[in-house]
Amino acid sequence: MTTMSGESPPLSARESLELINRESAVAAKRLHGGGRHLPGLWAVLWFLAFGTFHLAGNGWPGPVFPLWVPGVVMTVLFATGSVTSAVVGIRSGRGVRGTSSKAGAMYGFSWPIAFATVIAVNLLLMAKGMPEELIPPLWAGTMMGLAGALCLAGGAMYRDVLFYGSGVVLLLTAVGAVLAGVDYQNAVVAVGGLLSFGSAWLVEQRRCR
Repeated sequence: MTTMSGESPPLSARESLELINRESAVAAKRLHGGGRHLPGLWAVLWFLAFGTFHLAGNGWPGPVFPLWVPGVVMTVLFATGSVTSAVVGIRSGRGVRGTSSKAGAMYGFSWPIAFATVIAVNLLLMAKGMPEELIPPLWAGTMMGLAGALCLAGGAMYRDVLFYGSGVVLLLTAVGAVLAGVDYQNAVVAVGGLLSFGSAWLVEQRRCR
């Protein structure tokens, strides 16, 4: 409806509130993009990566295939997850400016940078003759510890209790994996990652309904 001068009448308080809510919902959906599905993606990738490591070990029912197979699988899966996370982060940040946008981008890139560094260090230690019995706990402890620390940092930065809690679960899983022993620590890592990221994904789906 318009007035005689052709201008729209001012909105009532209720209409203004409804308009704000609608625009806020649209903005939130655009900012999140596909980000709410990332925990689910990482739950699957994490379980498959460390699940193949377990199947290549001496724990039941392995060894199913050579040890180099899970190395290739992990590299491909983690590269896929890192690229996907970066793309989602870039898309969700379009049109957003300011300190928070820059901090989010820096945090997003910290994941592939940190994991690439840890993988490089672990490979160098192996190349320098690290005892074979220490190699499995090295990978289980460093990968889970790093993921847990990054989740703690992200949860604190975004004030997300769920994300922070996922980090705590991952850190506890790192300790449990080392205590489980060489034959079953990768199975513990696989299940721990699945539960941590998977539960975060399920809660996020309920929030977005």
